[in-house]
Amino acid sequence: MKYKAVFFDVDGTLVSFATHRVSPAVEQAIKELRAAGVKVFIATGRMLSMLDHVRHIEFDGYVAYNGACCTDAEGRIIYSDPIPQRYMEALRRRLEERPFPVAFMTFGEMLLNYEHPSVDWLAEHIDIPRPRVAPMDEIMSHEVYQICVFLDEKETEELLRETLPECTAARWIPLFADVNMKHINKGAGIDHVINHFGISLGETMAFGDGGNDIAMLRHAAVGVAMGNASKEVQATADYTTGTVDEDGVVQALVHFGLL
Repeated sequence: MKYKAVFFDVDGTLVSFATHRVSPAVEQAIKELRAAGVKVFIATGRMLSMLDHVRHIEFDGYVAYNGACCTDAEGRIIYSDPIPQRYMEALRRRLEERPFPVAFMTFGEMLLNYEHPSVDWLAEHIDIPRPRVAPMDEIMSHEVYQICVFLDEKETEELLRETLPECTAARWIPLFADVNMKHINKGAGIDHVINHFGISLGETMAFGDGGNDIAMLRHAAVGVAMGNASKEVQATADYTTGTVDEDGVVQALVHFGLL
């Protein structure tokens, strides 16, 4: 098979949770892919402004906020679909009644409704600046592409059922869930990007390790789960490679003949 596009998750796939960096071997592999004419893309739950760990590597585009906003390498928007204001208003009313920590991911900044130890732990775990606390009036003035709710699975299901029925949640760390509209996921993000570049789905490969990668691993022609992925994620993939700290990306690219 001739692969023309490869999509990479960031945390736990390209970037190690232990070192907070991309290994030199993986960086070299990405360079070799691009030199061979294969387009390489980031597909992440992160914001576009929180990709410093991979900013020094050349990519052909970005699927960010789990697919809610996609851009080319120069930052030109290919697809943009923020959460509708009616759902933001519904969430605001819920937070007034029963507060819990929420990170709101706007185009340029992550904003937090109030400080919480869980948020501090996450910022340290993935090596990002601690989100700025902002009043809800300020948060509501922005377009929000994704929210991160610091709730357990049962509480998250209740939130979706009662307040955000057209949204879905995915976890890549048990502490919190990414919440997006139901039609937003990394698989749909792949479609927006390849349509822009004139690439067919049958020419795609995707790498991931988290629950928010499942749609992408199922959708791409070949989905590769990292060895550090959960059993659920590995079960959705076509192939499981080594862990992020074992340069599993390189192992899989060699296995499929791309290196």
